[in-house]
Amino acid sequence: MPKVNPETYAYALGAIAVIWAVTYALRAFPFVALRGKEESPLVGLIATSMPLGVMVILVVFALMDTDFGSLASWVPAAGGILITAAIHFKWANAMVSIVAGVATYWALGMLLI
Repeated sequence: MPKVNPETYAYALGAIAVIWAVTYALRAFPFVALRGKEESPLVGLIATSMPLGVMVILVVFALMDTDFGSLASWVPAAGGILITAAIHFKWANAMVSIVAGVATYWALGMLLI
């Protein structure tokens, strides 16, 4: 195992501090920027269209490299999309349907390797 140079500890801790600060700031920014604008038509539009946008991104990602000549390629994608749509139409819960669809995609992908 290689030896660690103690002189690099301060550099590493500084880098971790900068990474933490940037990550925290980026995650906090939307909440700070939208404070007091909950009734804004733009925020309302984003709140109603975001789940659909996430679904579209997941469908495009699932089908991006699909080879329809191979079962191991298209069955996980089709299964994930169908489960996502079915759960969303039944319960209208975007989080549950997205998680279930991704889990189905992953499980079918693992089973058909």
